[in-house]
Amino acid sequence: MSFSIDEILKWTGGRLVNAAALGSLVDSIRIDRPGALAGSQAQDLVFFFSREFESELLSSSAGVMITAEPFVKPMEGARLPFWKKTAIVSCTDPYLAMALLSEKFAPHLSTVAHVPGLPGSPALTAEATSIHPTAVVDRTAELSAGVQVGAYCVIGPGARIGAGSVLYPGCQVGPQSRIGEFCTLFSNVVLYELTELGDRVRIHAGSVLGADGFGYAPKRENGKVVGHQKIYHLGKVVVGNDVEIGAQSTVDRGTFGETRIGAGAKLDNHVHVGHNAVVGEGAILCGGICLAGNARVGKFAYLGGMTGVTNHVHIGDGAQIGACSLITKDVPPGGSAVGNPQREHKEHFKVHALLSKLLKDRHSHREGKKRPS
Repeated sequence: MSFSIDEILKWTGGRLVNAAALGSLVDSIRIDRPGALAGSQAQDLVFFFSREFESELLSSSAGVMITAEPFVKPMEGARLPFWKKTAIVSCTDPYLAMALLSEKFAPHLSTVAHVPGLPGSPALTAEATSIHPTAVVDRTAELSAGVQVGAYCVIGPGARIGAGSVLYPGCQVGPQSRIGEFCTLFSNVVLYELTELGDRVRIHAGSVLGADGFGYAPKRENGKVVGHQKIYHLGKVVVGNDVEIGAQSTVDRGTFGETRIGAGAKLDNHVHVGHNAVVGEGAILCGGICLAGNARVGKFAYLGGMTGVTNHVHIGDGAQIGACSLITKDVPPGGSAVGNPQREHKEHFKVHALLSKLLKDRHSHREGKKRPS
């Protein structure tokens, strides 16, 4: 499969900035794959929207280059050889253009893309339904058209799997769980009972949804703790449409109620979501984040990697949380927080600047005392 300049312009909303320099060559340009900028060839689609990669332009011979408007004039003025043989497409948001184009290539270049509705994706027919002979599917489970069940999967009583969904080897779907249409569960994903997934959910290998939350009531004798009584978690996990959850992540079931992941939320690898927590629509949780029980993350909030959020803390819609922070108090909508102890972004760096100045002054004072009078 190859794509033309017209298709690239249509999908990205960009403009061809060097049509005059290309002349009739533009009609013959076809691209087969995305590639790295350095050493790219005529069939490659490449991206240039950061000066960090300026040196790689010298060895580029790509068929199409996606860039941003501020780079157009400097590239034309540099008179580099590719200006007359590479189609330069300027986009308002090149990063978004890269994401959109990656989806177009995915069904042809990736065996694990599973992009519904694009040419090259499996057709949705009852005949396409496939259950590996080693899989165990309870007789009361319901599988819709086009479902693919890999080797050694186990699907429990009353489970329902929507049309076009794919289960890689070793997945377990607990009793009464629900999986929507065109979902992908990679190898060894486990859904405990009553877990609900919306449509087009992707869960990467080794993740677990619906395990018990971490809750124990202390047993005391004569005022001393002598044991721990387990709190059995009797709720469930509900995941909205278009959610993606990275590898080795965990989402605990509610104690008595629901743990919820909102539509379009994206969770990186090694993310933990505690019991009854809520992750809002479109929120981004980077790798290593831990949300304690009943924490709430607002819509389209962004949490940097290795952040911890304590019990019952609310992070507002659109808030920005810096990496490696410990969030112990609420963050307002559109607010920011970073560090431990938690501070607003600007305040955090002011404090560090003051500390640096104090240390510098202290060092200078000590050096002054050492000098002979």
